[in-house]
Amino acid sequence: MSKLGSIKTRDFKKFLKSEGLRYYRTEGSHEIWGKLELTRPITFRGAKKEIPAFHIRTNLRTLGISVNDFLKKMKKL
Repeated sequence: MSKLGSIKTRDFKKFLKSEGLRYYRTEGSHEIWGKLELTRPITFRGAKKEIPAFHIRTNLRTLGISVNDFLKKMKKL
């Protein structure tokens, strides 16, 4: 498995947009993103500068994307 560290919030937002997700709303400090095909929304703290690897892994599981595929897609952005 590839090493996954924290990701800058703006880069994660670019990734979500490239996957067809859109921003829905903010609840407290958490941004809610989604698309119709997902069973649950993608949630993360939008006000933080970086998103921890644990939160990225959880959201990737929801999206059905492996860490390796995520890292490959991030290099292309």
